[in-house]
Amino acid sequence: MSEHYTSDVVVIGSGIAGALVAKQLARKHLNVIILEAGESWFRGQAHQRYQQSVTRDLSSPYKQPDWLASPAQASYFNKQAYQPSFLKGVGGTTWHWTAITPRFLPADFELYTRYQIGKDWPIKYDELEEYYVKAEYHMGVAGDSLHDHGSPRSQAYPMRPIPMSYGDKIIAKYLKKENIHVAPLPAARNSEDYDGRPSCKGNNTCTPLCPIGAAYSADIDIKKAIHAGANLIQHAVAYHFDINEQSNITAVHYKHPDGSSHQIKTKYLVVACNSIETPRLLLLANRDDYPSGIANSSGQLGRNLMDHTIFLQKFKMPEPLYLGRGPQSISTILVGRDGTFRKEYAAAKFFLGNDLNIQNISTNMLNHKNKWNHILENIKTAAIHEGQIGAEIEQLPQESNRITLDTNRLDPLGFALPKIHYQLSDYTQAGLEHWQQYTDKLIKKLSATKTEVSVSLSSHHPCGTTIMGNNPDTSVVNKNCQSHDHSNLFIAGSSVFPAIGTANPTLTIAALSLRLADYIIQRIETNY
Repeated sequence: MSEHYTSDVVVIGSGIAGALVAKQLARKHLNVIILEAGESWFRGQAHQRYQQSVTRDLSSPYKQPDWLASPAQASYFNKQAYQPSFLKGVGGTTWHWTAITPRFLPADFELYTRYQIGKDWPIKYDELEEYYVKAEYHMGVAGDSLHDHGSPRSQAYPMRPIPMSYGDKIIAKYLKKENIHVAPLPAARNSEDYDGRPSCKGNNTCTPLCPIGAAYSADIDIKKAIHAGANLIQHAVAYHFDINEQSNITAVHYKHPDGSSHQIKTKYLVVACNSIETPRLLLLANRDDYPSGIANSSGQLGRNLMDHTIFLQKFKMPEPLYLGRGPQSISTILVGRDGTFRKEYAAAKFFLGNDLNIQNISTNMLNHKNKWNHILENIKTAAIHEGQIGAEIEQLPQESNRITLDTNRLDPLGFALPKIHYQLSDYTQAGLEHWQQYTDKLIKKLSATKTEVSVSLSSHHPCGTTIMGNNPDTSVVNKNCQSHDHSNLFIAGSSVFPAIGTANPTLTIAALSLRLADYIIQRIETNY
């Protein structure tokens, strides 16, 4: 028998965007229903799966059912060059993130005004600052309140910073002589017990799993939303909307794994999937009266896909660094995020890698027979002297970088899978080359030797595809994340970003989601 519900608000997706919106609305005693395509995970079971996994990749701790279209299945991306990792399940990708939470810089909101490149946001940093504070307290962010890293603060972080690792301190000592400063990154990891969660114990598996829950994950706020009265429906794949003559969404249709279809009548709809699945859903929901998809009168739905191109340079240093002690990616090098150079090439956010991969070190040695003598001693020497400097490079919004539907490839429920068109801009390529050369200079200042470099199109930070803007002809939502086409449809998440700067996106997702929740509450309370 089909399920039929009536709600004030339907939230599609239970990652950090959906979780925070749902929690805030439920606390106002609204009837909130959360639809999640995946299922719940339990930390102990995820840890056991990770320990037993051969691959130990980002998805290995998390069960992704065969019927659920997700990056865990090779068919999802179908060998496309750009393949960001994300999870479908309660809490979403915050289960396997590194929990790094820098704010955007004021300049990141005014990229075109300041540097005549890219796009401006329709809001400025100052309009979001109070929500950055709220997001940091909701998630539990540890950071150094004496140093704002270029993003002015009105309040201190909830917790003191995670201590820098031994290796980071050694690198900082060398670079300080060159007037280059290393500082702790703000992170949603507990440096002390916070919000019922323990302090970080330095397990060094932040990605793909914090085994003790010291790092924030959005299932925490889903539980709080449910405690406040929200209803969570798992294994629910949204695919269609009813729309009235006023262009308002009146019902959401979803399917269960057995193929049965169900609906929820609603007054407001929040789509909070991600920058791949949100445009996919809105394109799938096309109708005779909306043949190009929902919320797509501008033709911008699915366009302007962005991510951070990432490179990681490994090196061997004369002085031992002992990577792997403490959490991953604790520190940043304070250079590269802003300046007039952005008129010519992309900015970068640097990080010092602190994860130790003995498997890679061992494999590299085993592949060379001349290194087999005294191999255990050689592995130990290589491990304790290895260092890592990485950087994430901003990408410009380009209409040609986009998500479309591949009607030749269907998921197990019969829905078209996403087709991704993605290329680096010349601007990003120029930034990549510049900052790689800069990193070479840093390594020389450390008296170190380069050993291995890797480059990826994705830092697993997909953004854009439903960008916000003041002009309905060139954007999908307005500054309040509200569809230009459907007044009761809202989009939460990084898909609304019109530019990405260099900051990891999750804190800004959280801030925008809290701001969106306030806006919806205000509309309801004023009957607007």
